[in-house]
Amino acid sequence: MNKIFKQIEKIGIVPVIVLDNEKDALPLGKALSASGLFCAEITFRTEAAEKAIKVFSKNFPDFLVGAGTVLSPEQADKAIAAGAKFIVSPGLNPKVVEHCVNSGYPIIPGVSTAGEIEQAMSFGLETVKFFPAEAAGGLNFIKAISAPYPNIKFMPTGGINAQNIAKYAAFSKVIACGGSWMVSKELISSKDFKKIEEESSIALQIVKEARNPKKSPGALTAFSYPKTSTETKASTSNESSLNASIETNKAPKVITMGEIMLRLSPTGFNRFVQADALELVFGGAEANVAVSLANFGMQSSYITKLPSHEIGQAAVNSLRRYGVDVSGIIRGGKRIGIYFLEKGASQRASKVIYDRANSAIAEASPSDFNWKEILKGASWFHFTGITPALSKNAAEICLEACKTARSMGITVSCDLNYRKKLWTPDEAKETMSSICEFVDICISNEEDADKVFGITSKNTDVSSGKLNEKGYKEVAEKLCKKFGFQKVGITLRESTSASENNWSAMLYTKGKAYFSKKYTMQVIDRLGGGDSFAAALICAELKGFKPQKQIDFASAASCLKHSINGDFNQVSFDEVLTLAQGDASGRVQR
Repeated sequence: MNKIFKQIEKIGIVPVIVLDNEKDALPLGKALSASGLFCAEITFRTEAAEKAIKVFSKNFPDFLVGAGTVLSPEQADKAIAAGAKFIVSPGLNPKVVEHCVNSGYPIIPGVSTAGEIEQAMSFGLETVKFFPAEAAGGLNFIKAISAPYPNIKFMPTGGINAQNIAKYAAFSKVIACGGSWMVSKELISSKDFKKIEEESSIALQIVKEARNPKKSPGALTAFSYPKTSTETKASTSNESSLNASIETNKAPKVITMGEIMLRLSPTGFNRFVQADALELVFGGAEANVAVSLANFGMQSSYITKLPSHEIGQAAVNSLRRYGVDVSGIIRGGKRIGIYFLEKGASQRASKVIYDRANSAIAEASPSDFNWKEILKGASWFHFTGITPALSKNAAEICLEACKTARSMGITVSCDLNYRKKLWTPDEAKETMSSICEFVDICISNEEDADKVFGITSKNTDVSSGKLNEKGYKEVAEKLCKKFGFQKVGITLRESTSASENNWSAMLYTKGKAYFSKKYTMQVIDRLGGGDSFAAALICAELKGFKPQKQIDFASAASCLKHSINGDFNQVSFDEVLTLAQGDASGRVQR
């Protein structure tokens, strides 16, 4: 997306202005700026337009002033010369569009039909003005037309007002809404710039709340479960009193969404060049979480898109065998992603080679997923930063899922999981910053927080894993402050070698940090270690464990995963609880 359009999308609203007198431009610009609305479209419906644009450009250099109702290439040239940063036209005039594209002018042409959208696409455009919005079908039209044109963004204009803008702004395919009620000719002619400031401020707030629904109070809810054998034998701590405050005995449902892949590895610790056969298993961050939760006796459901051929079915079967609900998996697309793993040993590092481009989930359309239906009855939604990195569509799917979950009062957790082979830090920051506005619990490590958000702590050496406790807390505090997370879980891996790692973790909540014990592990397979941590943290939260027990349980689960071959953590709740409670002897269980 064009840089200017990205800025417009962040603002979410474009006042459409008709000025009869350029002298009104300066006080109008001041009123809009005072409201926090730094974007406007000045229409070429009057002779004052060109001079008004010059006033905005000169006096408000950071303001996104655009020219609207541009009907000819000549008008476009005048507008840009006057200082306009983008062009808007009421219809799609091929001559105007071609001229702007060739001249490098950002243009948003008006459309109201599928044919006009395809004309815009033929010029390489991905953003169009839907005009006249209300008269031409409103939001229902945009939702319907987005299915065959998933990469198109819309700026609905015409009939938009304070009463209906929220529904448009909440839809992910709407870049911004054009409207004139806050800058009407009546308000401008009467010089009521204070009222313009007030109305503009209200409009911005409406858009902000539509895009970021308030978090439901008490979204993190404990649920009661039958106690396991180990829990029954365990201490009768005051956590046993939790059941008295629990509102429901219905087992919570956790939904995870992402890409499950085919994993191919040489046997043992052989190198790729030594292999004459490859072991086949399936795995993927969110799928690994779903399996772990199912192994803990929880109700888990996995959402993705997989080809309908036999390899796709084998992936489905790999989840079903552990009791994961696979009924929501969409079938279609041409291929499943593949990754090749060479396990490291001693001082030789592990290597991963991806072959996942154009996988079914990467090419899925947002319209493939009805999130209100998918999330019905769910208590928790989990995804990782790997999924939005797959494609623009995958990022849209994640954003829509998180928005819907938030609107339904469902807890949302995200493991940042930065993958440098999928996107750059700048790309990750831009996309994840938008999505994380809807996240309640963030799971990360020191490198993820740095690469995705540029958040670091002092006295930290990521490559060696040397991070003091103060540094852990500092990173978590910054993440919570930036996004309003209720909890942050951070893992630390100290790699003595590929074969021996130290493993520990921290949970930060309500201004306090809780640290797990440190485990020294002989690594059998480190893939899925972070996912097993995420699953155990979700389980512990839903079980109603207190923070210290949560982090102890999560750290123990991920420690055990390092002893299991394959992506899935094939350990039980009791086994994790035994280790979390201090029995790390590894003695034979008879």
